[in-house]
Amino acid sequence: MRSISSSQKENILSMAFNGLSTCHIASKLSLGKSTVFRVLQDLLPDHLIPSAGCATKLSSTNQHCILLQFASGKVSNTVQATTHINSIIPNAVSSQTVRNLLKQ
Repeated sequence: MRSISSSQKENILSMAFNGLSTCHIASKLSLGKSTVFRVLQDLLPDHLIPSAGCATKLSSTNQHCILLQFASGKVSNTVQATTHINSIIPNAVSSQTVRNLLKQ
């Protein structure tokens, strides 16, 4: 196993702080995903390591709005909550997205 240079470690850190996932960092630097993850884990043991996946479809404000709708009794199911939130946000979400929020 070859060692990672300090300049590569700096690149990994800067890309991670810019919000890139480990997969994107690995592909841009021609490194393995495990290598990137290990470097980030060594350098930032207490921080959340960015992982692959989709960005959230609902902002924290929108999530809070949905939860308030349920807490206040204005909606009683995810379809009603989805209809309400889709009238507010520009990009429509599915009722499954709202269900996933409620599972958290």
